[in-house]
Amino acid sequence: MAFACLLPVNHGIFTSAERPSMAEVSVVVPNYNGKEHLARLIDSLAAQTFKDYEVIFVDDCSSDRSVPSTIQELVGRHANMRLVENERNVGFVKTCNRGIALADGQYVCLLNNDTEVAREFVARNVATMEADPSIGILSCVVVDRNGDNWFSGGAINRGIPIILHDDFTGVRPVDWVAGTACFYRREVFDKAGPLNEDLFMYHEDVEFCLRVRKSTGYRACMFSDKLVTHYRDDAAVKNRDFYYYSARNRALVLKQYFPKRAYAVRLLFYTTPLEIAHAMAKSPGNSARLLAPSFHKIRGTWDGLTTRSGQLHRK
Repeated sequence: MAFACLLPVNHGIFTSAERPSMAEVSVVVPNYNGKEHLARLIDSLAAQTFKDYEVIFVDDCSSDRSVPSTIQELVGRHANMRLVENERNVGFVKTCNRGIALADGQYVCLLNNDTEVAREFVARNVATMEADPSIGILSCVVVDRNGDNWFSGGAINRGIPIILHDDFTGVRPVDWVAGTACFYRREVFDKAGPLNEDLFMYHEDVEFCLRVRKSTGYRACMFSDKLVTHYRDDAAVKNRDFYYYSARNRALVLKQYFPKRAYAVRLLFYTTPLEIAHAMAKSPGNSARLLAPSFHKIRGTWDGLTTRSGQLHRK
């Protein structure tokens, strides 16, 4: 089974030869609500030592309708920043693709709205990519609000994506790079196409890196500079969409790229009830809280294994 991108390879995306010579770097920030993070992020982007860049915020019809006006007020102070609004909520991946299609840069950076970047963030990423033409996808180390490594690379272990948190020095190749604060060469999208919109949210970065490695000569790499702080609120993020789409998309990606490892997802599916039973035995008073995430994980894994779509859209 192969799940195709809903967009053709170059739908809405200029090839390198067609693209006008504008900013060298385009930073695309997909946004949904997140009002409390915006001023901090925009201030850090405005302070970059690298000057030839643009910033495109794409708001995915935030339920807090004060968010677009807040973004507009903040980016209006900077000539190289702009806001684009979706007419309806289309989900994270489509929002990213819209920003990529609008980007002018030879380098495109996807940046989460709940981050803060160091002054040399753009400059160091560009310098690292220019020093090694084989790197098509790149990220620095991302730390959490406490300064601990949140993401230092992505690996594939028997078909299952895992996040690395270790320290290292220099530049190293990895199996995949999180889209939290990731740089891409324009040619990567020209050759491999946009992010896979069938995934809606979660693991689209894993699938894209695997697709790039399979269809182009580019590598995905990490470098050891710690230039991004991620103010992720795990309690808010880990809702039904998180559990469902993480499980479903993990199964879909594994089935396409590691078909001989599909048993690993089946094992996860069948062992989940055992994990539930163990957790409930340890904390019998919290059965309802424990059962809800497990239900969404089981449903997502089942839909992935049986190639069902089963989307849970925001209300």
